[in-house]
Amino acid sequence: MRAPYIESVRNRGNLFSGLFERPPHCITPGATMPRVSVLMPAYNSEKYIATAIESILNQTFSDFEFIIINDGSTDNTAKIVRQYARRDPRIKFVDNKKNRGISETRNSLLDMATGEYAAYQDSDDVSMPNRLAQQVKFLDSNPEISVVGAAMQAFPIARLIKCPTQPRILDFYFANAVSNPTAMMRMRDIKSAGLRYDTDLSTAEDYDFWFNVIKRFNIYNLPDVLVNYRVLPASLSHNNPKLDECNAKIRGKILNFLASDEAIRTNLAPTRRLYLFGVLPIFKLKRTRIYLFEIIPLFKRRGRWWWLFDVFPFITQR
Repeated sequence: MRAPYIESVRNRGNLFSGLFERPPHCITPGATMPRVSVLMPAYNSEKYIATAIESILNQTFSDFEFIIINDGSTDNTAKIVRQYARRDPRIKFVDNKKNRGISETRNSLLDMATGEYAAYQDSDDVSMPNRLAQQVKFLDSNPEISVVGAAMQAFPIARLIKCPTQPRILDFYFANAVSNPTAMMRMRDIKSAGLRYDTDLSTAEDYDFWFNVIKRFNIYNLPDVLVNYRVLPASLSHNNPKLDECNAKIRGKILNFLASDEAIRTNLAPTRRLYLFGVLPIFKLKRTRIYLFEIIPLFKRRGRWWWLFDVFPFITQR
């Protein structure tokens, strides 16, 4: 269910008047809309949110609005954000008194964005000072690209996280091919396609969202590290049944999409060869393991149906 205040704004045809902790400077009559909308969902982030906010306020690129939604936090998150909002008019703050969930919060952020581009900034991560400038320059120079991501440096566990430079739909079957904390979107494309976060997903909502993007638009991942990604203790656990369930649901959607002739031609035909033998698990959910061999015929070629077993030599994953 979409947030009530979003519905009321749409019905009035007004741009979120009266919703913010302070009147946002960028929507006053005659004002120029910002180039970038920085979007931050926050929930119980009092330990790290100040550092995350400052990493955006200290960007070399300054033509942005900074939209922060506190999603019903029970700690001092709202108090900290208000302090920053009083000092910097680029910050727009919405304080949800009740937790609405990450997907609905992200949808609200998309609805509120007025910039040509929109970039995510998670409440516990740190953006490099040149992040916005570098991504804006890239999108300005590459109009055929709708989303630009980048590499991340995980901390305190030192690990470099990189996604495929030019991901294809097949890449998303194996893993999310966009690091959500690094993404900057061309909002004209996102809004024209009506792309939304699935509110039925309690986690992995970004995986589903970027899969829906890659079906329609081009994505590019820069090799540069533009975000320091904080690895929290809770995310280190590999025992997460809810995450496994959501990932399984998304991979099922990807397989259904790949069952079309058009998807096979555009996503499998150009790949290099890799021979697979034995069993290839699609995903494991509790005690149920589903194998690629069990899927029905996938596509037609030369007048007959080809089974997935026959497709194996055409699939590459590195």
